[in-house]
Parts: sequence; C-alpha cells; structure tokens
Amino acid sequence: MQKSIDHIILNYKNRIAKAETEIEVNKSLSNRYSLVRLGIFIFAIPLLYFIIKTDLIVFFSVFAVLLVLFLWAVVQQLNYDKLLKNAEAKKSINLNELNTLLHHQNLYFNGEEYSIHNHLYTEDLDIFGQHSLFGLINRSRTYYGNQILKSFFLAKPTQENIEQRQEAIEELSQNIDWRQKLAVSLFDLENLHHFNVADEIRENLSLDMSFSKKKFLALYRKSLPLIWILIFGLYLYDSSIANTIFAFIFIGNLVLVGKYTQQISLIQSKLSQTSTSLKKYLEALKIIFNTSWKSKLLIDKTKDFENSKSEMPIKSLAELNTLINKLDYRLNFLVAIVLNGFILWDIKIISDLSTWKENNNEKIALIFSHIGYMEAMCSLAAWSYNHPHYHYPQIHKDHLRIAAKDLEHPLIPDNQNVGNDFDLHPDDKISIITGSNMSGKSTFLRTLAINMILGYTGAKTCASSLSIPVVSIVTYMRIKDALEENVSTFKAELNRISMILKVLQKDKNAFIFIDEMLRGTNSKDKLNGSIGITKKLLEMNTYAIIATHDIKLAELGESDNRIANYFFDIDYENGDLVFDYKLKEGICENFNASFLLGQLGINTDLTS
Repeated sequence: MQKSIDHIILNYKNRIAKAETEIEVNKSLSNRYSLVRLGIFIFAIPLLYFIIKTDLIVFFSVFAVLLVLFLWAVVQQLNYDKLLKNAEAKKSINLNELNTLLHHQNLYFNGEEYSIHNHLYTEDLDIFGQHSLFGLINRSRTYYGNQILKSFFLAKPTQENIEQRQEAIEELSQNIDWRQKLAVSLFDLENLHHFNVADEIRENLSLDMSFSKKKFLALYRKSLPLIWILIFGLYLYDSSIANTIFAFIFIGNLVLVGKYTQQISLIQSKLSQTSTSLKKYLEALKIIFNTSWKSKLLIDKTKDFENSKSEMPIKSLAELNTLINKLDYRLNFLVAIVLNGFILWDIKIISDLSTWKENNNEKIALIFSHIGYMEAMCSLAAWSYNHPHYHYPQIHKDHLRIAAKDLEHPLIPDNQNVGNDFDLHPDDKISIITGSNMSGKSTFLRTLAINMILGYTGAKTCASSLSIPVVSIVTYMRIKDALEENVSTFKAELNRISMILKVLQKDKNAFIFIDEMLRGTNSKDKLNGSIGITKKLLEMNTYAIIATHDIKLAELGESDNRIANYFFDIDYENGDLVFDYKLKEGICENFNASFLLGQLGINTDLTS
C-alpha cells in the first residue's frame, strides 16, 4: 500500500519539478522578446527619422518591415506569457494534490455555503464546510462543477448510476494528463463557485435588442453595401454630388447609431465583463470534445450534443465570444466612427447577438453544465487516483447487506486511521455498539455512514473491500440546542426522532445511524426512552446502528435475535488507558469515565 502511495507522491513531485523548469524557461523567453520589442521600437525611431528625409518609398518599406518585426515580437511574448501562466497553474495544481494527500489541505472551495441545517446526514458526517469530505475531494472552479459535485453527495442514486460513475471515474483517474489539462484551462476562475455564468449571459442577453430587428432598419442595413457601390459608381461621373451623398449617408448612419447608443452601451458593458472567462470555458470545451471516451457514461454525456455532431458547444460559445469582441470595437473611437458610418456596425452586432440568443438561449445552461459535470467527475477521479489502496464498493440490490474490510474514515490521516471489519447480516435489524468514552464508537458510525455516501458518488471508498446497498441514510449524532430558536437539547433530539419516523413512513429502505440518543434528559428517562425508540425501529422493520453507553440497551439482544451487539474495548497498561479502536462482537465490560475523573483528582467511589 505504502509503495503505491509513494509512487503517487513521486509523480506529483516530478510534475512540480517539470512545471518549475517550464516556468523558468518561459519567463526567460518572455523577457527576451520583451527586450526585442523594446529594442525594435528604440531602433526604429532614429532610423525612420533619417530615412524619411531621403525617400518615401524606402521609408514605408522599412516602416512595414519594422512593424512586422515588432508585432512578431509582441505575439511571441504573449505566447510565452500564456505558457508561463499555464506552467504556474500546473505547479499550483500538483502542489495542491500533494497538500490534500499529505495534509488534507485543499485550495478549492470547501462547500461551506452548502451546509443544510437539519439535513438527514450532512451536518453529522462533515459533508460540507471546513475539514469536510466535499472540501477534501473538490477540484471544481466553476459554479456548475461545484453544484454537480454537491448533488452527488446529496442525491440518492440508483445502482446503475453508481456503477456507470465508477467506470467513468476509473477511466478519468488513469488519465491524469487530461485531467490536469482541463484543470489548468479553468484554474484562473477563482471564487466563481457562486457565479452562474449561464444565468449571467441569459440575463445580459435579455436586455432589449428588438430595435436591431426593426424591418426598415434591417432592410436599410443590408442595403448599405449596394448603396456604397452606387455612390462609388456615381463618383466616376460626378464627384461633387457623390461626395455630398457620401457625407449625408455617412453622417446619417452615425446619427442613427447614436440614437441607440445608450442601449448598445449597456449591452456591451454587461457582456464585456464575461468575455475573459468565456475564453477559459471555450478552451475547456475544446479539451473535453477533442477526446474520445470509452466509458458508457462519458459517451452518453457527449451524445447530449450529438445532433450538432458534438461541435455545438464549441461553435456556439466561440460565436458568442467573437460577437462580444466585435461589439468591443466600439470602444476605439476612430474604429467606431468608420465602422458605424459605413455599415452600422453596432446595430449589426446587436442584431447578430439577438439571433444568437434565439438559437442558443436554451442551450446555454447545457453547455456550462457539461463543463461542470466533467469537473465534478475529475474531482472524484483525483480522489480515486490518489488512493490506490482504496476500492470501489460493490453495490447490492438486496436490502440490507453490508460487508466491509479495513474500513477507514476518509477525513482521518492515513497514519492515524485504524481499519475495521464489519459484516451486517440481513437478519440483524439493529446493531448496538457499546464502549467507553473515546474508544471509537462515534467514529465508527461516521466511518461507515460517510463511506456509504462516498460510495454513492461513484468514487473509491476507504476500505480494502466494501459491499453496500443503496439506501436512504439518516443520522442522529450531533444534536445541539438552538437558543435563538428557543430549542433545548432535548427538544432538538425529539425533533430529530420525529424526522426519522417521518422518513421511515415514506421510505422503508432507510438506514439509521444513532450516536448516544436522549442525552438531554435524566438517566432513567434516557434508558427508557432509548429502549422505546429501539423497539419502535424494530416495529417499523428498519435497520439501524446505535452507539451507546447503556449496557441495559445492549442487553435487549439477549431476548431479541434481531439485535446484534458489538463493542470497542480498552485496556490499562502502567496506569494508562490503551485503545485499539477495533470493533469486536459482544457487549463492552470495561468503561473509563471513573478512571478519567480520577486522573483529575475526582473521587467517584460513593462508598468512601
């Protein structure tokens, strides 16, 4: 196992080293062409000054050559600047993989905004937020990438969904170069997990563009090339009249465009803000659609665009980006005067944008969601690649069969994790786990539950093998009071129990995880209530795992063979507690509260 992980770590270190070399090379070349550009400019001024005094033909020839050389140097510098930026992104991406693997620190969004109060399981299992499963796995930059990955952790899938995802994730996990290429293309889109670019484009395109489609205006605009040809013909016969008509039409066109300047400026300013990010999305689409897939899920996703031969997203987004860039020509005063005076440029581009909207408005979300879907799948693929010692779970149709070997918690570092085996037979409706404080009861409940959620996403689970069914998971673990809502701990627990019962009334295929129920009341009511809840769960024929300190609750298994007992043990060595964190069958006999209190100088022996 360690050999495999070392190989992964070495791979990332090699990629970092390669990126650092690329950074040095491209930075050096960028600086070189910057100096070349400056040198050409400095050299051109005195040279052209002396040449212009001798021969205009020579002057313009030299000027053309110098201009070409200058533009060539500019293009070269821009190319190396882009390569430099990509190399820096590669380095950051691979450093981040090392940090997530070794230190559980991830630079991507951790999903803290997705936390749902009183959700069935997300709060209890650390699905979103600081030190969460989402925060450890996420590699999505875009809104849709984060939203789709979020949905994987929330939605109950079918067995077919899971198995198809597993196949696709495994294909992506083995293609690390492709995954990182996609990640690099989107890396600059920071803090956009809340920014829905599809909605933004739709909203901007919803601005009034109807003026560009007015029949007379459209007819006149399309007639302008013919009008200019006629004026040119007239110029050959009577230049004076031709010049007058030319000036009249040219100025008239500027006045006509000026009439709609306020509306055009609003549209341009809104769309121009998304132009930079559009280039990134377009680059990502080219990476996605220039790849052939083998897994059924990725092939089927690509078929969403089959009617357009899989080019619709690239072509459509490229057209929009081009139109926005063309609309930005109006920002250059001289260019705007020439283009609008001759062909009503601004109105033409607004008309083309209106046509683009009519043809693509319903496809916009589909385009960006496809990028997001690939980001979400790549997030799960990175997790699976980084953990070669973990395995994809086998999904059972039978309700309810669970078998796990070396089951570990994904949020606990490898050097601190203790694997456990667990085999739940269909006849064992309730599994009760007893044990002392800090022995591992709560952690085991969370370990099993969070691995089931992880398995439902299609990713590898933290086990050498795991078989699970598809069920609705409901947890009752971190019960808190809510003073602002006037809710005590006990009332919060009652609310949680009520929620569980409502879920079971609608969904018989549910699995309940309960950690020390009814903590907010006295010990007698706590025991009686716990027994009552356990019997109610048996009556409803559901499955549950309950962690408890109450031996009396565990003793229910002596009279009901639908209850299985497990425990976590402790030992004492040289006056210290020793935990092995290994799950065993039976009821715990050793507890440590008195020992721990005694360490603080508190006597718990009531007979003394």
